[in-house]
Amino acid sequence: MKSIKAQLKHRMGKILVMDKPPSPSTSNNRRNAQQSTNRSRANDFQDPASADSSKHRLFWGSKRNSTVGKDERRSKADVSLGGKKKPPQVTAPRQSTYTQTDIGRGRSNRKRNTRYLAVGNTALNSRDTIRSATGQRKPEELTARCSATHEGRKLLQERLMVRVDALFNILFSASPFLQSFHERRKSTDLRMGGWARNSAGQNERKVSVTVALQSNVGPKTVKVTETQVMRECSQPGQLYSIDVYSVNAEIPYADAFVVLLHFCLRATVEEYTDVLVFGQVKFLKSVWAVVKAFIEKNTYAGLEEFCQSLYSALLIEIKKM
Repeated sequence: MKSIKAQLKHRMGKILVMDKPPSPSTSNNRRNAQQSTNRSRANDFQDPASADSSKHRLFWGSKRNSTVGKDERRSKADVSLGGKKKPPQVTAPRQSTYTQTDIGRGRSNRKRNTRYLAVGNTALNSRDTIRSATGQRKPEELTARCSATHEGRKLLQERLMVRVDALFNILFSASPFLQSFHERRKSTDLRMGGWARNSAGQNERKVSVTVALQSNVGPKTVKVTETQVMRECSQPGQLYSIDVYSVNAEIPYADAFVVLLHFCLRATVEEYTDVLVFGQVKFLKSVWAVVKAFIEKNTYAGLEEFCQSLYSALLIEIKKM
């Protein structure tokens, strides 16, 4: 027992090697050995070819290589020129895309405007040429305006393809058209006077005719005397404003009323004529309401039928011209 205890005491009392504190030299040697081991392992893992490829994959490696390539190309160019340097090239300052687009748009707009102006002038010239060839007039040339109030019932409003002067001669002169027109309507004793100045300084003429009536009851004919007066607003080639004062005879209540007509012949820019006819019945004496309604009804019916027949006859006559 003593010997065993003595041996354990002897062994436990000794300092083990691993329990001793490491010396500085030993730690440095151990660190160097570890670094060398790691470096050798890295060299063993990566061969030279892969190292070069990884070097080229790095951005700084590619940048250095590209710079070197440029320097080599420059040096070769200098050698080919005999050691002389190239003169510096002067380059214009680069413009932004926005500015170039604006400049292009401005040029295209100027070309487009010039083209439109040229087309517009051509159209105006061609239009003036057509007017001079066809005899059309501008609206500013038609300055005449009718001074009549255009009262009464509108009996006719049409546009005829004839000049205003020609239409005036057809309707308000001793024309063959009027004579044949009244003959077709079975009118007799047609007398048409010429235009002359009256006491008021207006052009005036007298027309008398015996008109056949279509009514079954009462007289079959009526004698009509017209006084046609041309207003001062009338201008040859533009406007003819004529008032017609009609007096009936040889019918009942003939002295109780008169018929007023107004003809307005107005020229248009196309050298056509707008025709307006207004009519009204004006009573000179007071009559019974039944008689007044009867007179107005038959008079307006006769005026409308007369104007429509006159318009149809004018269409046929204009086609012959």
